[in-house]
Amino acid sequence: GGPSQAIEDGGEVQADGYRWSQTEEEVEMKFSVAQGTKAKYVKVNFGRKSLKVTAAGQTLVHGETGGEVAVDECTYTIQDDREGGRELCVTL
Repeated sequence: GGPSQAIEDGGEVQADGYRWSQTEEEVEMKFSVAQGTKAKYVKVNFGRKSLKVTAAGQTLVHGETGGEVAVDECTYTIQDDREGGRELCVTL
């Protein structure tokens, strides 16, 4: 199947500059960031119906969400990715 099949299976979908996956409870977005990126360089603005993610002054995503977000349950982390780089993982 296409993207809808991947979403139903909880698999990752490649989007413009990031990967994302969705379950019934949450959406997870993963952005590749520079090797030396630390949490203090990242700013994530969670809104009830919007999201803005910046890293080192560069906007990675900014726009409306597909539905309403429980802002107090949103988190983000920076971790090593599979290729030996770094990735920013945002959970809505």
